[in-house]
Amino acid sequence: MSEQNGISYLTPPRPVSEIQREARRSASAQEVAALMFVKMAQEEQLDETTIAEHPDLFVQWDENWRGKAGDIVEDEGQLYRSIHDVKDAGQNRKPSETPSMWTPIGNPLEEFPEWVQPIGAHDAYSKDAKTSHNGKKWVSEVDGNVWEPGVYGWAEYSEPEPQEAPQEAQGGASEEPGE
Repeated sequence: MSEQNGISYLTPPRPVSEIQREARRSASAQEVAALMFVKMAQEEQLDETTIAEHPDLFVQWDENWRGKAGDIVEDEGQLYRSIHDVKDAGQNRKPSETPSMWTPIGNPLEEFPEWVQPIGAHDAYSKDAKTSHNGKKWVSEVDGNVWEPGVYGWAEYSEPEPQEAPQEAQGGASEEPGE
């Protein structure tokens, strides 16, 4: 405990300017961390699940957006990665309406997202990728899969059968010894 001008402090008194300087430094460190996260995401150094957990770090797409291939934007609650450079208004198209120009970044909570026709190697489905299409769930059997589920390279997914519990655990009658 320290005492100053008859006032007892549990911690030594600090000037307001020092507290403000520490707060600015902390805020700056958070801003730098956010910038580094975005840069790593855009350079594909982070997996989609990690990226999708922090959508608020990415810019909101609008008709004035300009950027490079690989840049990530948020549009209608979904993250998208630009497939090409966008240098002027003529190249800028709404991500949710132009899958030929944007790759959606997966929602980690959606195990079987709706199938979207790939347009090239950049958005082809990898082996073991999961999707839903025409009311069924599918798992890709090949890398670089651009085929529609049900045509080639996909196996229809079926839920595992629940295992039946042993008779005794279900409360069934057990035989008494000597009966």
